[in-house]
Amino acid sequence: MNVRDMTDQQLNIALDVLLGAKVDRGRPGNVLKDNYSVSPTDYCADPAASLEVQAAACEVHPNTYIRYLEKIKWGQSTGWKVSNRVVAQLCNASPRERAEAAYMTLSSQD
Repeated sequence: MNVRDMTDQQLNIALDVLLGAKVDRGRPGNVLKDNYSVSPTDYCADPAASLEVQAAACEVHPNTYIRYLEKIKWGQSTGWKVSNRVVAQLCNASPRERAEAAYMTLSSQD
């Protein structure tokens, strides 16, 4: 499934799993995290949570995360040289945009 086709809840759950939550086999699509049966974190709407998942993606592969964020915001990457203006625009990414880029980064890692 394409990340853009995911609902916020599907993306939140997928990010929880990528961040180490265990899958709830009795309820497909749900995760167990601190005794919750669904994702307790809304990476797609909560700015602080989206920054957490952004930090996790940047720790794994910062260049890949930035390229995916550019692709989400503009449909393509601007290339390896990024101006201060572009950086400022990326800093203002929405929580959903950060969550999508983090998912793409974390799910592409082996």
